[in-house]
Amino acid sequence: MRWYHSLSLRLLLLFWVLLFAVASSGYLLALWFSKPIAPEPVPTAVQESLAPLLSEVATFRSLTPGRLLAGDYRVAASLAPSGKERLQLDRTLGMNYRATLMRQLEAEQPQQLPLGNLMLLGPFQLEDYRILITRPITPGERQEQVLTERETQRVQTLALLVGSLAISILLGAWLVMPLRRLTQATREIAKGSENPDLRRLPKRNDELGELARALATTAYDLAVSRDAQRRLLSDVSHELRSPLARMQVALMLSQEQDSPEQQANHIDQLGRDLERLSTIIERILSLSRLENGLVQLQTEQVDIRRLATQLIKDLRYVNASQGQRVQFQGDGVWPVSESDPELLRLVIENLVRNALQYSDDDVEISCQTTSNDYTIIIRDHGPGVPDDQLSQLFTPFYRADLSRNHKAGVGLGMALSLRAAAVLGGTISARNHPEGGLEVAVNLPLSEPGNGTEQNGKS
Repeated sequence: MRWYHSLSLRLLLLFWVLLFAVASSGYLLALWFSKPIAPEPVPTAVQESLAPLLSEVATFRSLTPGRLLAGDYRVAASLAPSGKERLQLDRTLGMNYRATLMRQLEAEQPQQLPLGNLMLLGPFQLEDYRILITRPITPGERQEQVLTERETQRVQTLALLVGSLAISILLGAWLVMPLRRLTQATREIAKGSENPDLRRLPKRNDELGELARALATTAYDLAVSRDAQRRLLSDVSHELRSPLARMQVALMLSQEQDSPEQQANHIDQLGRDLERLSTIIERILSLSRLENGLVQLQTEQVDIRRLATQLIKDLRYVNASQGQRVQFQGDGVWPVSESDPELLRLVIENLVRNALQYSDDDVEISCQTTSNDYTIIIRDHGPGVPDDQLSQLFTPFYRADLSRNHKAGVGLGMALSLRAAAVLGGTISARNHPEGGLEVAVNLPLSEPGNGTEQNGKS
């Protein structure tokens, strides 16, 4: 982050600018509201008292700045029509009030204007000569100056108060309001929101912007984590039903009066399903970790035909009539590929069970192999799925028209198959077969022994 994006530096700069603005506004408002000092005509009595002294041309020309004219009256400036010293100013007054003196010399009529503790009078004119005269201000004039200064101070104080209020409002809108928005967004995250309302805060380049972006990322990560936990619970409960059902059947049959060979067969099936229970739990946990990038996929050589055959045997063990309905179709080559056998079985088994649930006829399973990949196709001969619902088949908890089959599950098998296939580097698609029924195709990459981990390890 660059230095000018720092909130601390920007706050310091803002405080300095605001303080400067308040001070300037106080001065400008004081000038605006305070009563300006305007020149006033010289009283007639003063002009008449000075007339005898200013009526002689020779005397008038001889008056120079600083000369005492009469009483407390002194010459402040003189202006002649020509000559080297055409303009003469009192040294002190010229240093402090030169512009005022020059402006007063150009006035058309005699005026009086306070200059500090003095009152400036003039210009008095005789022929082409002009002079300005000063006298001390009276107590009454001093009192009027004090009142004017007090009024100016009140205006400045009012300006400071208004400026301070403006600073508070500005800071509230620029700093406090974003903090309140962040607090509200935190409460939204606590309630489970994935996209808290942060307004424009994530676009800021300062510390508040960084905090808002981190908060948005945290909200998304928490939502993903919650969804993963819920999905994991649903997956486990969904996948454990099949081996548990077979175990119940095996246990019940082993307790019946069968031959020792049959009992041994039931015990073997029970042992295989116990092992599968452990493996399923491990693979579903691995699937969750793979999807979140916590581990890498571990593959081994898998005979796809043998895996599908064992799956069909397990189905026949639980329900012979259902198992008989699953038939291998075609003479396609079933490959030996490097893959995760349990995740691959999870994909195929869920698709086959789904086909058995929604159809009372045979379910066909076939395989097509190319030089780069292979496709396992599961087709039923049921009523199919409306075209507008095909895209929703792999949505979690989505179930097609329940009136077609009351044995429909909870809507997790297809979604779980899609996720597992994605972890294996493949895809799943579904379509209505032209001759009737639903056809689901699982396309997975084909790898030579030794290269499977690299190809199939993407999630």
